[in-house]
Amino acid sequence: MIRTLIFGAIAGYVGKKLYDDGKLTEFKDDLVARYNDARAKLEDQRIQDSPAPVVTPATTSGASPLAH
Repeated sequence: MIRTLIFGAIAGYVGKKLYDDGKLTEFKDDLVARYNDARAKLEDQRIQDSPAPVVTPATTSGASPLAH
């Protein structure tokens, strides 16, 4: 139990120090930028990999549909 308390105190101290120095904000900004880049690359890849839409020509004949 005492080891847990000591580790928690050290982690809290180091975390506060990183927060005060602005290192956590830099880390968060870098993480968000990497996430947005990866998401954009996946979206581009999804667009490139999707099949071309099939266009069916409209019929222009004057024939009416058959009654059932």
